[in-house]
Amino acid sequence: MLRALVAITIARASANGRHDASGHVIAGLAREELAVTDSGRLGDRAASYAFWSTGDRTTAPPYTPPTKRVYNTKGGPVEGKINVHLVPHSHDDTGWQVTVDQYFSREVYWIIDTLTEQLAQDPNRKFIYVETAFFARWWEQADDFKRRRAKTLVKNKQLEFINGGWCMHDEASPLWTAMVDQTTRGHQWLFKTFGSEANPRGTWQIDPFGHTNTQAWLMSAEAGMTSLFWGRMDYQDREMRYSRKQSVKPPTGGFEWVWRGSHSLGSSADVFAGDLYGTGQGGYSTWLNFDDETQQVNDDPDRHDYNVDQWVDKFVQDAREQSKHTLTLHQLWACGTDFQYQNADRWYRNLDKLIHYVNLNGSVNAFYSTPTLYTDYKYKNKSVTYEVRQDDVMPLADNAHDYWSGYFTSRPALKRQVRFATSYLESARLLEVVTNTSKEDVHRLSYKKEPVVGDSWTDALEGTVGVATHHDGMSGTERQDVTDDYAQRITESALEAEAGVAVAFGKLLGVGRGVFEHCNCNAGPMSCLNASTCRATHHGFSVAAFSPLGQHVNHVLRVPIISTGPWRCKDASGKALASQVLALDQRTRELPRLYLNSFNLTSEQYKAADAALTNEATAVLAVSLPIKATGAATAACGPGSAAPSSSTIEVTRDGDRLIVDNGLLKLTFCTATKALTTIENLESKTTTALKLTWGWYNSSTGGCTPYPETLENVEPACSAQASGAYIFRPNSSELFGFDPSFEPQMAVETGIVYAEVRLRGSPFTSHTVRLGKDDAHVEVEWTAGPIPVDTPWMSPDSNWGKEVVLRYATDVASQDVFYTDSNGRETVKRVRDERGPSYPAPYKISEPVAGNYYPVNALASISDDCVEFDVIVDTSLGGASLSSGSLEFMVHRRLQEDDNRGVQEPLNETMCGCNDIRAAPGMMGAHGREGDGGCLCAGLTVRGRHLLVFDEVQRARALRRRLMEEVQQPPAVAFARLGTPFKTPSRAVLAEALPPNVKLVTLTSNYAQAHDGQWLLRLAHVYEAGETTDDLARPVTIDLTRYFRRPGLAITSAVETTLTANAAPAERLTWKTEVAAEDGAFTARTPFAYPALTLRPMEVRTFLARFR
Repeated sequence: MLRALVAITIARASANGRHDASGHVIAGLAREELAVTDSGRLGDRAASYAFWSTGDRTTAPPYTPPTKRVYNTKGGPVEGKINVHLVPHSHDDTGWQVTVDQYFSREVYWIIDTLTEQLAQDPNRKFIYVETAFFARWWEQADDFKRRRAKTLVKNKQLEFINGGWCMHDEASPLWTAMVDQTTRGHQWLFKTFGSEANPRGTWQIDPFGHTNTQAWLMSAEAGMTSLFWGRMDYQDREMRYSRKQSVKPPTGGFEWVWRGSHSLGSSADVFAGDLYGTGQGGYSTWLNFDDETQQVNDDPDRHDYNVDQWVDKFVQDAREQSKHTLTLHQLWACGTDFQYQNADRWYRNLDKLIHYVNLNGSVNAFYSTPTLYTDYKYKNKSVTYEVRQDDVMPLADNAHDYWSGYFTSRPALKRQVRFATSYLESARLLEVVTNTSKEDVHRLSYKKEPVVGDSWTDALEGTVGVATHHDGMSGTERQDVTDDYAQRITESALEAEAGVAVAFGKLLGVGRGVFEHCNCNAGPMSCLNASTCRATHHGFSVAAFSPLGQHVNHVLRVPIISTGPWRCKDASGKALASQVLALDQRTRELPRLYLNSFNLTSEQYKAADAALTNEATAVLAVSLPIKATGAATAACGPGSAAPSSSTIEVTRDGDRLIVDNGLLKLTFCTATKALTTIENLESKTTTALKLTWGWYNSSTGGCTPYPETLENVEPACSAQASGAYIFRPNSSELFGFDPSFEPQMAVETGIVYAEVRLRGSPFTSHTVRLGKDDAHVEVEWTAGPIPVDTPWMSPDSNWGKEVVLRYATDVASQDVFYTDSNGRETVKRVRDERGPSYPAPYKISEPVAGNYYPVNALASISDDCVEFDVIVDTSLGGASLSSGSLEFMVHRRLQEDDNRGVQEPLNETMCGCNDIRAAPGMMGAHGREGDGGCLCAGLTVRGRHLLVFDEVQRARALRRRLMEEVQQPPAVAFARLGTPFKTPSRAVLAEALPPNVKLVTLTSNYAQAHDGQWLLRLAHVYEAGETTDDLARPVTIDLTRYFRRPGLAITSAVETTLTANAAPAERLTWKTEVAAEDGAFTARTPFAYPALTLRPMEVRTFLARFR
C-alpha cells in the first residue's frame, strides 16, 4: 500500500496549489490534493544510525564545511550507484486563483529574476522552466544585463525550457489544433529569443487532470520530445505500479513506460513517459522542499542546529526507497512545486550542500539534472524492457468517488469561446497571407494582450487563446474573476482580428475600408449570431464568408431579420440562392435579456436596460451559401419575392405522427408527447428508435453512493466528496426531470433550406431538430439555462446543484462499448465500468455515472455489427454511454458546493459574469449564488449544436470526419450594406480542392521574421487507420505545387520541420519494449521530397515554406 498521505504546511505568502492569497493552507483542501504537492521533511524517517548532531558531540563531526564554503556541485552519473537526478522546477499556473498578470507581478517575476541570478553563480546548477507566457513577460521587463545573463544560461544548458508552450495546456478540453497553436507560439518565442539552443526536448505535463493519447503521440513524439512526465494519475493504477504488480508480461514495474498513443502511427510515434514519483504517491514535489524556512541544511558544527548528518541519512534512505519502485539505478527528484524559488538562493544553497555531502558519503550519487538528461541516461541502459502503454488516463480518479470528470463540462461558455476563437484565428491567418494585410494596415491594438511573438495582427488573438488553454483556464476550474479575465482578453484580441479580417476582406473582394461589421459575440450580447442578434442584417445585407477548409463546403447561414414578408438572396453572379424565412422563436428572443443585471436599478433604469437588450428582430433568414475550398464567397439578401422552388423536404402528418423526409433521412415525431421517436436512413434502409431526453443529476454534497446490483468489485460506498468544478459526483444514478407541470411545446418550420422542429420540455431546456435539404445528418441545436437553483416542483424544495444532461437513446446494440475522440484526432474505445489494458484488472468503479464519463471534444459514437450512431459536438463536454444504445452529454452545470480541490468557489455562473448580492467570497448570496456582491442576474445560459449521423458503419465513418471538420472550422463571416459593390465577389485561394482526407491546418506569416521570411505551413491527414475500408483511411500523396499555385500563394520551396517549426525533424529514440501488436499501423514515415508530400493516417506535418 501507499504511504500515508501527510499534509505539510509550508509558510509562504502566495496563492498556489495548496495556499490561498495570504499564504495559508486552504482550509478543507482534500488530502488527495495536498498529496500532489506534498514534500518530505527532515525527521520523517527514523535514523539509520546514531547522529553526531543529536549526541554529545565529543567526537569530530562527520561533515565539515569545505574551504571557503565552496561546495562541490560537479558530477554526473556513477556506474553501479543509485543516481539521483535533482531537477529544480516551479509549476506556475497562468491563471487560477488570480489572473495570469496578477500571478506574474506577485510571484513569477521574482521566481525568474532570482533563479537566473542564482544559476549564474554556479555553472553546475540547473533549472527547468515551462510556461513561456510568463518568461516572455519577465523578458519584457528585464534590462540588457539580465537578458544577456539569461542567454548565457540557456547556451550553457543550465536553464532548460521543457514543454515550452505558452502555458501548460489542459488535455481534456482543447482540440488538438489549439494545443498545437499554443505550443507552437511558446516554441517560436523561445526560438526567436534564444535560437535553437532553447528548443525543448521534453514534455512536462505535471498538473493537468488526466492525459490523452494525443498528448503522447502528437504533442510529445511528433513535436520532437524525448519524454513526457506528469504528476497525477489514477489512484488504482498508481497503487499497482507502486507495488510493481502490473499484469503485463514481462512485468516491468515502476512508474515509467513507453507510451504508444497512436494506433495509426504505431511505434513510430512512441515516447518515454511516466508519473513522477513524488514521495511515493505521485505528485510533482519530492522528498525535500526548501521554500520552508524550517527546512534548512546546517553544516556548521559550531551551531546548535547542525543537522547535515541527518539530511544525508534521510537523503540516502529516500533514494533507496524510491529505487525499489524505479527501473534502472537512475531516479528523478522534482525539486519544487507550485510557485517555488521566489527566493532561489534558499533552494540552491541547500541543494548545493546536499549534493556536496551526499557524494562525500558515497552511498548514493546526487547531481543537478533535467528530464532531458535523465531520459538520455535511461535510454543508454539497454538491459531494461519497458511496458508499452496504449490507453489514456481519462477520467482521472485520485481516490474512490473522486472522479475528475466534472471539468469536462465546467464553464461551457468559456470552452465555447476558446473553441470558436481558435477557428476564427485560422481563417484570419489565411486571409492575412492571401491578401498581404499587415498590422499597419489594420492599426487596431488590444488592451489586454499577451507578450508579442510575431508581427501579425493575429498575434494578439493567438496569445490570448493560447493562455486560456491552460489547465486551469478553459478547463473551467479557475475562479470566476479569472474566467472573466480570460474572456475579456480573448474578446479584445478578437476585435483586433475582426478588424484585420475586415481589411483583408476589403482587399480580397475589392471594396474599401470600413465596409464590414461582425456579429461574433465580441461586441456584446446584441451582436451574436448564436443568439440571433445582429443589427447589421435586420433590413437587408451583403455578406462575405471565408472558409478555411481545403474542400468545398455548402454553409447554411442563419441571421436575424425584421420582416413580415419574403426575402430573396443572390450570389455573386446574380443567381438565386436557396433561402427561407422562419419565425424567431420565443426561447431565442429571451436570450439577450438574460444579460440584464438589475442590482440597485430603479424602475426607470430597469426599463431602459431591458429595452437595450430587447431583440428587435422578428424572424430568422436561412440561406445556403456554397464556398469553394479555402475560398471566399459573397451574397446579397433583402426583402423581395423569393425565387420559385419546391422544397425537397416533405413534412407530413399521420395521426399523432409528424414525419420529416428529405429523401436521405426520415425523422418521425410524436405530436402527443412532442418528442422525436425514430430515425430512418433511406439510402442504407436502416432504422432505429431515437429519443432525446433532458434531465439532471443531483450534485452530491457528500454521502453514500447507491451501487447497482450488477456492479462488482466496488469500493466502500460512502465518502465526504462533493461535486464541484473539478469533480463530478451525483448523489444517485437517477436522471431527474424538470417541472412536470410545464406543458411541452412543439413548433414546426419548413422551407427549401431545411425543416426544423422546435421542442421545449421545460423553462430551462429546449432543442431544435433540423433536417437540411441534401443532408445525410441531423442537426440538434440545444439550449440549457438558466439552471434553477431551487427545485419547487420537488418536495422538499431545496437548493440543489444540478448537472444538466442531454441523452440520446437508440436501438443500436452497442452493449457496454462506445468511442470518444481524443482532442479531435483518433477515437478511443471505452468500455463501461472498465479501464484500458494498462490499468489493474478488475478495475473498481466507485461512481457508476461519473466513473464512466469521458471528455468529448468532437465525437462520441456507438455501433453494432450493422449500424453506427455518431454525435458530433461543437464544444468540448463530458459524455458517457450508461446503457446499450445510449449516449449522453453533460452540457451545463450549476453547483452549490466547492469540491475542495483549491478553487474555493462553487461553480455557479451568471450571464453577467458577476456574483450574487449579499455574499462574502466563498459564501452563498441571497439568490443562491456565490460571490462578492453587486449582482442580480440570471444564471448562465448556453447554446450549442450536435450533428447526428445514423448509417451503416462504413458510410457513417466516412461522413462523420467531414462533418467534424465543418463544425470545427466554420467560415469567418462579415456583413456589409445591401448592394455593396464587390469588384471580386468570389475568390478561391487554392488552385483546387485538397483530397477529402487532407486538412490544411495552418498557414501563417506570424513567425516569418524569425525564419528569413518563410511562412509556417501545416497539413494533416483527416482519418485514422482502419476507420474506413476504402482509401480515405490510407496514406495519401499530394503535390504541393498543384494546390498552392495561384498568384500570391504560389509555393516555391518547403523545408520540413518538427510539429512546432523550431527544428528539422530528428531521429526518434527507439526503446526496448515488450512486444505489442501494431496491426494496421503505418509505422514507416515517407521522407518529404519537395513538392511531393505523403501523409499517413492521422499524421500531421509542418513546413517552413516560401511563396510568391
